[in-house]
Amino acid sequence: MQDNIIADRMAPYLQLQMYAKFTQLAVKNSCVNMGQGFPNFPPPQFLRQAIAEEALTESLQYTMTAGHPRLMKAASDFFEKHMGVKVDSAKEMVASSGAQSVLACVFQALLNPNDEVICFDPAFDFYRPLIEFQGAKHVGVPLKPGQLNSKASILNRFENGKIKFSKEDEWHLDYEYLEQKLNAKTKMIILNSPQNPIGKVFSIEELDRLAEILEKHPQIIVCEDAAYHHVVFGGYQPFSYPRCITHPKLKSKTVCVTSAGKMFSATGLRIGFAMGDEKYIKAIKSAQTYHNFCLNPVLQTATAKCLEQTIDGQYFTEIRDLYEEQSTMLLKGLLESRLNLHCWVPQGGYFLVTDISDVEIPEKYFKDDQDGHQLTKDFAFAYYTACEIGVVCIPCSPYFENKELGSRFVRWAFCKTTETIQDACNRLK
Repeated sequence: MQDNIIADRMAPYLQLQMYAKFTQLAVKNSCVNMGQGFPNFPPPQFLRQAIAEEALTESLQYTMTAGHPRLMKAASDFFEKHMGVKVDSAKEMVASSGAQSVLACVFQALLNPNDEVICFDPAFDFYRPLIEFQGAKHVGVPLKPGQLNSKASILNRFENGKIKFSKEDEWHLDYEYLEQKLNAKTKMIILNSPQNPIGKVFSIEELDRLAEILEKHPQIIVCEDAAYHHVVFGGYQPFSYPRCITHPKLKSKTVCVTSAGKMFSATGLRIGFAMGDEKYIKAIKSAQTYHNFCLNPVLQTATAKCLEQTIDGQYFTEIRDLYEEQSTMLLKGLLESRLNLHCWVPQGGYFLVTDISDVEIPEKYFKDDQDGHQLTKDFAFAYYTACEIGVVCIPCSPYFENKELGSRFVRWAFCKTTETIQDACNRLK
């Protein structure tokens, strides 16, 4: 009887979660934590002030389950101005407790047991459990990295304080392989752009090709995870880059997920949005009703005030420029480290990925401390840098369905202060 207490679907997820494990290791060893994707600098003062002001005036009672009317109006106005998407805030948008909660509602509303969901690996590792909790199946389609760039080839692109992205940094989607994976059971494709962890921004040509393929599969919905849509480099403006929600052939089949917490560098804000055709949003609203019922009214109206105040876009240009500077600083530090790392220049987001194939790691780090099982190289590397160098990164094999493919990569977060990044780079020298 005791063996049946825990639901079967939870069995693979009962161990300490990877990010928590490496955060604990960072604290234990006094490491610089370059692993988890949260900014370690304060959020903007106008957000703090808005929360303080709204806390004194809001009734603190239940609000509309799909989102406070002021928040929904502010968000729809903001996205129309910066994305060119006109959204009916009453019918085509819903808010939930952060982008992850939005994704949970999307999957709960739109997936049936045995449906298949395509994810482009390396993909955010929370997709899989959220999909499997609905009885659906996660199907990984790996992106292929470009050539292994040498240190010199990347540093030669350093100009005006930035390292320019080139085609050598591109991760490619094998469309023929994708088509082989599509079938009558395929219900959804998740497209994360900019992509966690590699920072890939899908080009208009790639979206055109995807649209062409999906014309043969009208049942497939595109879930566009745009949590980092304000952090795009290489000539793109915040929020304005090739997107499924604005693509003429993809828009009608797309649900776009965004994060106010990421937008305002306050990951604890826990407000996210889904926007799309009414036929999808109606079901997602129902899922949200039974998932969270409603969100904190103070945080909703404070977020609305911040969206109203920043609608000119200047704040987001400044924060994008900051993240691009930080990504360059970290990238240079990794290339100039004692480790023989290969890198790709990200196009956006909070992260960059390095190839660790040529790094020598002491054998002892390939054994798990708790049960002695053999670890993949990415985990061994992460333990090695934490224990002997004092810098934490995140292994990438959990981002791949084929763990062996991901075992040569680790993820580094550049959403950190200059002092934090410099400290990490100094330790890595």
